[in-house]
Amino acid sequence: MKQVKKIVAVVAGLFAFTSVQAGEVSVTGSMQATIQSLPGAVTGNSLGMNTDLTFSGSTDTDFGTATWTMATDGTFLGESGADHTFKVATDMGTIGIGNSGDAANAVDDITPSAFEEANGSGSGTYSAADFGSGMDGSMSLSYGNGDLFGTGISVAYNYYPKLDATTTAEKGATADTNANRGSAQSVNVGIPLAGLPIIGDTVLGGIKVTAGYNESDARLKNGVEKMGGTVAVVMPIGPLKIGYQKKGYQNIHSGVSLTEANKNFYKDDILGIAYAVNEDFAISYNVIESVKHAHNAGTALEQETKAINVAYTVGGLTLALQDAKTDNAGWASAVSDDTRTISVKTAF
Repeated sequence: MKQVKKIVAVVAGLFAFTSVQAGEVSVTGSMQATIQSLPGAVTGNSLGMNTDLTFSGSTDTDFGTATWTMATDGTFLGESGADHTFKVATDMGTIGIGNSGDAANAVDDITPSAFEEANGSGSGTYSAADFGSGMDGSMSLSYGNGDLFGTGISVAYNYYPKLDATTTAEKGATADTNANRGSAQSVNVGIPLAGLPIIGDTVLGGIKVTAGYNESDARLKNGVEKMGGTVAVVMPIGPLKIGYQKKGYQNIHSGVSLTEANKNFYKDDILGIAYAVNEDFAISYNVIESVKHAHNAGTALEQETKAINVAYTVGGLTLALQDAKTDNAGWASAVSDDTRTISVKTAF
């Protein structure tokens, strides 16, 4: 009963808390400029730029430290694309509410890379059906714990009353927005092998296994539920990191009516090998193999993207390069989509 009362008090404190001392506000961010070429395609103006800013405020409460963040992705106009979170860190974990920080999307691809995922600079046509996609952008309740019961195991969870891709203002509700979509949830669990007997004292003790899962309901008859799962294994060996990840997921068109024969399923294999030459210079090789299983045609077509990444840090400036090549782009036979991207990025 005492535990129940404590949980109720923490949840209540998430929405109405009493500050015991003045809070603090900080601003962090990054600026990135890129040049991209598209061999075999019309490039147009190849210059790009983006500025990300994160405003954070924190204060101590009777329940723990409360933190508010607002992150912008290159624009302030109407707070378009802004990410909002409010969290309270307690002895039992961190409880939050917001429209970003989805547990599944956070582990979409966690294989090692010096710069970007294999398809991180636009090579290939990986649709919104990807694992964890479409989760951020809706309001959710979250829970996170980086060290569950002192085991070193981490867990993150999000619950969405409705996955309607809408950020709700205070004292508001989304009503019938995307009415055919229902509730959703996602979770990830990280398990380090360092704490295991015998294995923890060997080179295998550096391995971390991460699992993720997401699902959403469809209110429409014959609607397509969003569902997916992933398991990733990352192992450091000195300056070398090797990672392998497996994903399986299905369409996210939860508001679309499709017969069973027209529902597609995807399976991905991801490999990342990154080597830190020194603390400033790193190189990696990354591969994504994504197989689309078309139920109606009884076929399976693989889209494959291979990329070489190089990154060099000079003070607060990071210079990076990705050369990526894709075969069967968009799961279309004999279609290629290659990119070469140069990036200059600084954080502040």
